[in-house]
Amino acid sequence: MPTALAAELIASALLPVALVTALASDLYSRTIPNLVVLALLLGFGVLAALGHVADVPLRLVLAGALLAVGFALFAEDVIGAGDAKLAAATALWLDPTQFPVFVLICGGLGGLLVAAVTLAARRNAAAGHPADAGLARGLPYGVALAFGGLVLFPQSSIALAAPFAL
Repeated sequence: MPTALAAELIASALLPVALVTALASDLYSRTIPNLVVLALLLGFGVLAALGHVADVPLRLVLAGALLAVGFALFAEDVIGAGDAKLAAATALWLDPTQFPVFVLICGGLGGLLVAAVTLAARRNAAAGHPADAGLARGLPYGVALAFGGLVLFPQSSIALAAPFAL
């Protein structure tokens, strides 16, 4: 298989599969496997090395900034370390112009997740169950991150260059 075709196949399949895997894992166990993040990093690295990614330095700076903010939030116990890593790895796959929209989508969906978990806790309390049962397991912020990536990726330069343009 020619390297260009292999790169295009990676681009068209890896990010969506990894994000759906992260979403499902975060919903089920409130963890995002390191293997998912590693696959995203390696896939991006291969595409970049083959010359299929524009603006690599800017993408790295933006992803690094997002990782730093994510770990600051992790240090304050706001999000999990897996969420911080997934956010940065996903940002690599999006165009730099999509970065602000990604942050807004994830922030908005994160707010909706907080509201949903809070409402569920209130319902549990009204039904005589522990009020913090949902929050005790943590907030599945990977859902917001995966959704943001899945919404924006089809319009990214990486996806549009793939053979099965999403």
